[in-house]
Amino acid sequence: MLPSMGDDRDFPTRIAAYGATAQPAIAARMAPHLRLTEVGAVCAALAVLAATIAVVLFPSFAGAGAGRSWAIGALVSAGFMLAICVIQVAVWRRALASWSGRRVQDLHAEARLSWIVHLLSYAVALAALFTCMEGSAEAGWISTSAVLLTGTLFLLIAAQVLAGVQFLRPSGPPGTLPAHIRRLREQSRWRND
Repeated sequence: MLPSMGDDRDFPTRIAAYGATAQPAIAARMAPHLRLTEVGAVCAALAVLAATIAVVLFPSFAGAGAGRSWAIGALVSAGFMLAICVIQVAVWRRALASWSGRRVQDLHAEARLSWIVHLLSYAVALAALFTCMEGSAEAGWISTSAVLLTGTLFLLIAAQVLAGVQFLRPSGPPGTLPAHIRRLREQSRWRND
């Protein structure tokens, strides 16, 4: 367990020296966010697997046309969510390398990419909702494909919540003291102007 920010015993070791590129306090606080994005990526990969099996096992009585196309749409949604989650994991790993001092870089481009895929994750989750529900209805609600499409939907929602919305902030993960101080400074500048 990480020490709390109120624990004063090792406070000097967590605060970076003036001009240092490594930010140990931010790096320590971002580790749980990185784990969340990794778990979300695993959920998205499992959703792709479940949707693939659902397409393969889709019942023939439902017709090869419209019913199967909903299941294929769920598979496409799962693929897009997996791509979004992998991008978020890669962005968070680059940020960890920067905050740990292993790589000096400006994180603004990564933050912009992370914000864009964060917004896209909402559209993908909405598309997954419709395609999984319609595919389940076309498959007959109790068939193996319908159950797998329901599982796909739950896995996609988990992936979106755990990884898709975990966008990168260059000032550090939400809740860090330096991030709060920067936000307060920006707010005070806006009030003074």
